[in-house]
Amino acid sequence: MLDFKIIENKSDAVIVGSSALYLQGLISKEPKDIDIISTSIDGLPEGTVEYTTDSGFSFSGKRAFCIVDGSFKIDIFVEDKLPDYIEIDGLKIQTVASMLSYYQSILPRVKDYWLPEINNKIKLLSSWMEKI
Repeated sequence: MLDFKIIENKSDAVIVGSSALYLQGLISKEPKDIDIISTSIDGLPEGTVEYTTDSGFSFSGKRAFCIVDGSFKIDIFVEDKLPDYIEIDGLKIQTVASMLSYYQSILPRVKDYWLPEINNKIKLLSSWMEKI
């Protein structure tokens, strides 16, 4: 079971990706890790490792990760700006509209391997947006 509260006191951390979908009830399967966007790695658990990447998922190319208690991973996208978010139980969670915009924008940037998963998320988010 993921402990999302580990980032609750980090003011510049927004939960994104499958973690945000899960916490908003859009998917029922708990993710393997916590994905966040943050403007820095300050305030994250000791042992956080920074790196750079040319992945289409990251606009800045700055990433980080950490393993907490050997049981789960926090996957960090270090960006200049936080996405739009809502607060649920003290956690900042990316809005559905912001997630949809993000996935649409990265679609041409990611490797073919990721296209089915991203297209599925776009479908899910679009469907949810139509209901509101």
